Amino acid sequence: MQLSLSLFKAGTQADTADTLSFNFNIPNPTKAAKLRELAASMQKTIDAKLNPAIGNQRATKRRKRIAQGIIAEGMELQTIQSWLLAIAQMWEMGNIPEVLRGISQKSQVETLFRISQQGKTPQELQETLNVEYNQDWVNSLNHASIYNAGEIVSAIREIQLYVKPQEISTTQQELNKLELEIIGMTWKDFFPTPPDVCKRLIQLAEINENSRILEPSAGSGCITKAIVEKYPQVDLEVVEINPTLRRILELKGFNLVGRDFPSYTTDNLYSHVIMNPPFSQLLEHIYHAWKLIKSGGILITIVPESVFFNRKYQDFKEWLESWNAYDESLPKNAFIKSNNPTGVTTRIIKMHKP
Repeated sequence: MQLSLSLFKAGTQADTADTLSFNFNIPNPTKAAKLRELAASMQKTIDAKLNPAIGNQRATKRRKRIAQGIIAEGMELQTIQSWLLAIAQMWEMGNIPEVLRGISQKSQVETLFRISQQGKTPQELQETLNVEYNQDWVNSLNHASIYNAGEIVSAIREIQLYVKPQEISTTQQELNKLELEIIGMTWKDFFPTPPDVCKRLIQLAEINENSRILEPSAGSGCITKAIVEKYPQVDLEVVEINPTLRRILELKGFNLVGRDFPSYTTDNLYSHVIMNPPFSQLLEHIYHAWKLIKSGGILITIVPESVFFNRKYQDFKEWLESWNAYDESLPKNAFIKSNNPTGVTTRIIKMHKP
């Protein structure tokens, strides 16, 4: 049966557009807990959409566009989740408006959110809801005891009173946007380290709770993120020169201590330097990293396979041998899974400083 909407139904909260009428009542922790449970059940889907698997595949414009759409969906779900949590908080505090008391399902909150994105006046909203294909919206809100366009507008306003746009964290949104921008970024030697390679670097590094670690030319923080996930309390610092990549590192909460690595100095030397240096400045970065490691410390670095057969690296190879460096070949296509893929064959070098 099609709903006939009245914008001026007696007793609705839309009678005065600028006034929100709160009906104070007894807190209901049971209803609050149910809404919080619904919000929590969304988290796995939100996380998956904010970090789509397609974003980790070989970069193409099409994949980047698809990933952007998936992340946008994740951001919308984050807002719907925040609306559920806002209504839960109202029940906990005992100030739930009458127009929101019937909400018990995620679909009802999602309907309100979708309507709020249309930017319609109450009159336009009435016309929209009277269209047959929108009856699912009408039925969903009817089950929440929301019966007309005026009440819909009022319900949305009551929620937005608790969830103001400026209160919704934009950090993840900015981070997702920037990380999509850098997919396929052609900037110097920017080839983010794939997860499997990060894992192997950490396995070789002999990290413990007292380690003090530096990642030079940290890029988007792939290695640093892998370290923090396994050793969350470790003392870890990063250096990066590119402004966009620096902003990404800041948004991820990493401790930036320098810009141009070859000119970075510190009196507080590191127990570990773990790095994927720019191959165009390979030797400069590795020699400088060695200076920043204290006695007993470890250097772990990725190098191109060419180091071991190109004559121009002869002095460097002799230097490695003088420190009894360990080297390990990575799989041939190890960096094909990078956000900026390359077919360059690589090795890992590990060195202990006496």
